[in-house]
Amino acid sequence: MGKPNQVILKLEGGLGNQLFQFAAGYFLAVRNSSDLLVDQYSIPLTTVHGENEFGFGEFTFSPLPKNKKIVFLKSLPSKSLTKWAKRIPILKKLLLKIRMRTSNLQGLPLFIETNEVYSKHDFLKANGSVKLHGNFQSWEIVEKAAQYGFPRILRLKSEPNWINTLEEKIDFKKSIVLHFRVGDDTRVNYNFKQPDISYYLAALRILRAKKNFSGVYILSDDTNRVQDLFGSKLDKEFQYLAMPDESTPAERLHVLSLFGGIVCANSTFCGWAAWSISNSGGEVIVPVPYSDGPVLGSRDFPFNWIKLDKYSGTEVA
Repeated sequence: MGKPNQVILKLEGGLGNQLFQFAAGYFLAVRNSSDLLVDQYSIPLTTVHGENEFGFGEFTFSPLPKNKKIVFLKSLPSKSLTKWAKRIPILKKLLLKIRMRTSNLQGLPLFIETNEVYSKHDFLKANGSVKLHGNFQSWEIVEKAAQYGFPRILRLKSEPNWINTLEEKIDFKKSIVLHFRVGDDTRVNYNFKQPDISYYLAALRILRAKKNFSGVYILSDDTNRVQDLFGSKLDKEFQYLAMPDESTPAERLHVLSLFGGIVCANSTFCGWAAWSISNSGGEVIVPVPYSDGPVLGSRDFPFNWIKLDKYSGTEVA
């Protein structure tokens, strides 16, 4: 009797990237009747937001069919090793290279997503056991995964009291949220530049013309900087939404996904809130181009999302 099929998925980066990767692994595992082994070793070494392990465990996911299992490999680099690896690039590279071998002792064939090699078409045809390396930022893959049970609306297993309080105060479904990313990590990220204020103002006009939204909220990784950069150009009645310092990325993503309309920053995190909003009947506007450099990115937005040029605010077909 042969060995059972397995899909080993390497997770890396922040919550938005992790969800794309998980959707890709979920899709292949269900389609090929495989167990899904999730290796989170790289997360502390590759994220700029300080995550130490996978962040989507707070969401509800359907189990794999046919008694197949999702197993999280528990081995993680120590805090001291992570600290040194972030200071010494060659050490980080060595650790990741070693982990590539030790997490794949079965010698499964590798499917590596790179600019030169990655083919979405080839990925969608993959069969049998495989080890996945890459971001897999494709909404088409997410849609394929959703056809096999991946959630179309990300829901928390349990809501903390502070979110329940927000829901009592805010009529989310009749409100728009503007998501800004202006933190330190965005200022030197030349591959994924953030939208100009013209994009946000044009998006607001479009959403207000489509539905009678009663409120506009602003959510950001640095609220004070948003006020400094754009406060004079935003209406005074817009409200800045603050969340507790101890809130988790999954909780913040959930709150973002409660709104009836969203204007996204150039952000995979915001994209996942948009995924939930769109599948709940809400309105979504996203900036293009997603990538300003020769790097992969989620360019294949769902057809019903409105795409605006992130510099001029003009609509893009």
